[in-house]
Amino acid sequence: MTTGQGQELRSISAVRRWAGRHWVSIVLVLVGLVYGGAVTVLHEDTVSPIDEVVYLDYAFKVWEQGVVHEGEKFGDDVAHVVACENVIPFGDLGQKCGSDKVHLAGMPNHGYTTGAGYTPVYFWSVRIIGDPIHAVTGLSEVTSWRISGLVWLAGTLLVLVPLLRRAGVSAVVTLTLGLLFIASPYSWWTYTYLSTDASVVLFGAAILLVAMEVVRGRRSAWWLLPLAALAPIFKITNLLVFGLVLLYLAIDAVARLRRRREGEGASAPTRSARTFWLPVIVAVVVAGAVQVAWMRVIPLLSVSDVVVDQGVATPLTATELVRLMLSGIGGPITHNPFAGFSSSPLPAQIVTPLSWLMIAAVIGAMMVLPWDSDHGPVVWATGVASLTALPALGIMMWGLTHSYFDLPARYGAGLIPAMLLVAGFMLRNRTAVAAALVYAGVLMVFGIGLAVHVGAAY
Repeated sequence: MTTGQGQELRSISAVRRWAGRHWVSIVLVLVGLVYGGAVTVLHEDTVSPIDEVVYLDYAFKVWEQGVVHEGEKFGDDVAHVVACENVIPFGDLGQKCGSDKVHLAGMPNHGYTTGAGYTPVYFWSVRIIGDPIHAVTGLSEVTSWRISGLVWLAGTLLVLVPLLRRAGVSAVVTLTLGLLFIASPYSWWTYTYLSTDASVVLFGAAILLVAMEVVRGRRSAWWLLPLAALAPIFKITNLLVFGLVLLYLAIDAVARLRRRREGEGASAPTRSARTFWLPVIVAVVVAGAVQVAWMRVIPLLSVSDVVVDQGVATPLTATELVRLMLSGIGGPITHNPFAGFSSSPLPAQIVTPLSWLMIAAVIGAMMVLPWDSDHGPVVWATGVASLTALPALGIMMWGLTHSYFDLPARYGAGLIPAMLLVAGFMLRNRTAVAAALVYAGVLMVFGIGLAVHVGAAY
């Protein structure tokens, strides 16, 4: 055997070892890219009802003007897309295909954008990823921009897998939960259309992973600081995961203190407030300060005195708070606007088992899993946060703006990684795992069929 042949064999062996360690991530990323790519291309002649008109307008403008301004009107480019592709299920909104003129009365909010609340960072990612895809493949600009969502999906899976695996979830169960996430309605709408929700689950997984590594003593708490600075720049709802982390760290701290007093954890090293709690508090303050700072910048960039009234304001009642609480666990991953537009009950019914799975996992874990230092704090923090995050967000909205609209369950998506993690603790029966794998396949078949239907019908 020559020296070159020996090096080649060692390289092949190294690749095999790497693939053996990371096969779950590899499979999930490949499935996500193939499935998401198929869905994106199949429904490319439609515009999502989840604010994609606003996002498309922002993407068209971001290179020329940097940001979208408060009081600004929609541009000709997005009006052309709406006219020729149609918005699910509202049609062309009065725009005429082939015309560059915006029919302002037909556009959302009479032609005034609501995109001013978003920083341009997500839309930079859309153009940075999508423009080269457009140049190389010849796909339309809009389709190429939507494919940027698949990069976000791949990144999310590459963080989600280590989160589950390092917490002790088996490879097969991690694969199963990853496939369920890919097949979920949340992923169908978030990663195959333009959506500012694209960053939410990634940051939710990354922040929780770092927090759990901090608790295990494997990483410094200062690693939370860059995530705290980045997360709210992409979307304000990314702040919810910091509430989860604070709950998790607080419950863990109380449990450690109790064990120490009872003599069970006497040999465990004592945490320094300066090296542990100081960076945590600084990270939370920075996350909040970034969002507050952007809210102060928005009025300074406005181009008119028009304040958009979307006409969806409702009272924040006790009944609404209960609705938000009940939708906090199963709602985010099964958020499916098409179910509200379809005359068939199938789009709502087919995702009901996924909702049941999440609810049974989170509530069931709180009820039946024996307490231990590895699982207890994250299980209970996830349960409490899932039930309270959306009501807390509604109260915060009312307190800051003195107005409220019915919050969609997807606003709690930052907690999806924690709920999948808890599901991983509970999903141990082989028959249940096999059933979940089959169900993930059924959801993907339905997702492909829905993309075909949407692409043909609207």
